[in-house]
Amino acid sequence: MSKKPIEIDGGCKFFSDLQSNNNVPNLAIWNLLVSIRDLKLSTKGIKPHRNWKISDVKKYFGMNGSAKVLLSNLKTLKEVTLSEVELNEMEDK
Repeated sequence: MSKKPIEIDGGCKFFSDLQSNNNVPNLAIWNLLVSIRDLKLSTKGIKPHRNWKISDVKKYFGMNGSAKVLLSNLKTLKEVTLSEVELNEMEDK
């Protein structure tokens, strides 16, 4: 089964946060994990917190689509990103 590739705006805030090494743990990874949690709640009809908007998630990650599509894309992005981070950490040792 072939999946459609994820379309991400290359100039989004996620990539700039991911490339900055100022924060440990990385802010981009943190936002990715929290956004997945929030989207899981949103797809079940629960608003994660009072000021939460799906448009903020779309803007930060440079993606489009419904909550279910974003959740699927962010899970895939998590798998790819965390495997890359783990590889980089292994190379540094």
